[in-house]
Amino acid sequence: MITTQNLLIRPYKLEDSEYFFKSITNNREYLYDYFANMIKINDSLESAKRYMEQKVIDWKENKNYACGIFLKENNEFIGHISVREIDWRIPKGELAYFIFEKYSGNNYGAESLMAFKNWCFAKKRFNRLFMKIAEENIASIKVAERSGFVYEGLLKKDYRKREENLTDMKIYGYTEDLKLIRTTSQNTDFANLIIKLDENLASRNGDMQEYFNQFNKVDAIKHVIIAYVNGVAVGCGAIKQFDSQSVEVKRMFVSDEYRGRGVAYTILKELETWAKELHYTSAVLETSNVQTEAVALYTKSDYRVTENYGQYAGIETSICFKKEL
Repeated sequence: MITTQNLLIRPYKLEDSEYFFKSITNNREYLYDYFANMIKINDSLESAKRYMEQKVIDWKENKNYACGIFLKENNEFIGHISVREIDWRIPKGELAYFIFEKYSGNNYGAESLMAFKNWCFAKKRFNRLFMKIAEENIASIKVAERSGFVYEGLLKKDYRKREENLTDMKIYGYTEDLKLIRTTSQNTDFANLIIKLDENLASRNGDMQEYFNQFNKVDAIKHVIIAYVNGVAVGCGAIKQFDSQSVEVKRMFVSDEYRGRGVAYTILKELETWAKELHYTSAVLETSNVQTEAVALYTKSDYRVTENYGQYAGIETSICFKKEL
């Protein structure tokens, strides 16, 4: 299940058939221009049940991921989103969605599209998503662009609406370009990411975070890595001298929506490369036992638990790691 500020996005279940059929029927005219096939194959409750059964099977077999969009406050069904025509050799797939007429104009389309897109990249490791949008569907084009999709070209006479002439379809694609830069703690993007990091740590560590904050000053760090995805700062990390042979890894963070993509691992590897260039031979770091994702990252990256050092000695919630570079 995907949760956003206002929405729940979850895979369909067999018991969704009845209200799915009712909603599709009530929105028949509204959806028919661009979702004619869905209307046709769900023209009865029995066909809707078969549709749901197939969607459940497709999900298990990784052929198609179809979800209902629901309001978080009352679990009301307000739309549909899916990725289909999946080619796992890339991997890539075609993304399509709709919000029922009653709920349009509330930014739910953009909210669901952004969240589902991020889920596809983080959890299913897609490398490309694309959407086909009719030239005259200006509203959907704006939603796609706000969600990071970029115009790639025009498919001439690619779709027929009702009994009208064939319609040109625009292709909008989304891929992720990860770039790292080396900078210092004076970088504004780094400062903004640290604000998010400290908010996250405070929510996890509670009152203990006040103690840790005194050791996390970043006003004079000379070696900072920032990760950008499509030009957006999404993660960071830093190193500072620990002793004559070692650096300490500090301020590792990746924004929630970009976790699960290997961004933190890439940042950490770049920090290690930088440390070796500076002729350090080992790296140490501290994290909290509630930071399960961080513990998994460092273990995967061949860091080994070591005795708590310095200010972390005797702190039961701290876990210290060391790695020979």
